[in-house]
Amino acid sequence: MKNRIFGQVLKSLILVAVVASTATAAHAAEATSSSPWAGVGGSLGGLLLGVIQLVVGLSLAAFSINKGLALLSRLLGGIDIWGEIKAKNVAVALLAAGVVISYTRVISGGIDAMTRSLLTLGASGVLNGVIGLVAGVINLFVAIAVASFAITVVFRVMDKLTVGIDEKAEFKANNAAIGVIYCGIMIGVSSLVAAGVTGIGSGVSLFLNALVTAFMA
Repeated sequence: MKNRIFGQVLKSLILVAVVASTATAAHAAEATSSSPWAGVGGSLGGLLLGVIQLVVGLSLAAFSINKGLALLSRLLGGIDIWGEIKAKNVAVALLAAGVVISYTRVISGGIDAMTRSLLTLGASGVLNGVIGLVAGVINLFVAIAVASFAITVVFRVMDKLTVGIDEKAEFKANNAAIGVIYCGIMIGVSSLVAAGVTGIGSGVSLFLNALVTAFMA
C-alpha cells in the first residue's frame, strides 16, 4: 500500500517537473512575443501544474491517514484504532482526528515548498524542472519524517508533564477530556512544525539553486 502510494506520488512529481518546465518556457516566450495568444501556453501549463499538484496532495492524504493512525496505534501500546472507534471510543477518535490533521498540516508544508521549488528556482527549461523535482522530493521526505517525529515528541513530553496520569489507560477508558486536550495540542504544535518545514524547504531550494549555479559558472 505504502509503496503504491509513493509510486503514484513520484510519478506525479515527474509530471509536475515537466509541466513546470513547459510553463517556464511558455512564460519566457510570452515575455518576448506580442501575440495575444502568447500567454495561453503559460496559463495552460500553470493549470496543468495545479491539477497535478492536486493529485500529489490526494495521494499524500491517503498516506498521511495510514501513517498517522499506524503511529498512533504504536504510541498507545498497539491498540486497534478503528476497533476503538467502532466501539464509540470518543477519546481515541478525537486523538486520531488530531493526529491526522497534524500529519496533513505538516506535509502540506512540504507540498508548498515543492511548489515554490518548481516555480522559483533560477535555472531554466528542463534543468529547472529536474532541480525542482529533486528539491520537492527532499522537502516531502523531510516533512513526512518531521511529522512522525513531532507527534512522537508530543506524546513523550506530555507523558513527562502529566506524571499522575496514565494516558494510555485514559484513552482506553474513553476519557473524552484527555482526547480533547491532546487533539488541541497536536493541531497547535503542527502549525508551528509546518512553518518550520516550509522554512527548510526554502533552504533546500536555495541551496540547490546556488549549487547548480556554481557548477555552471
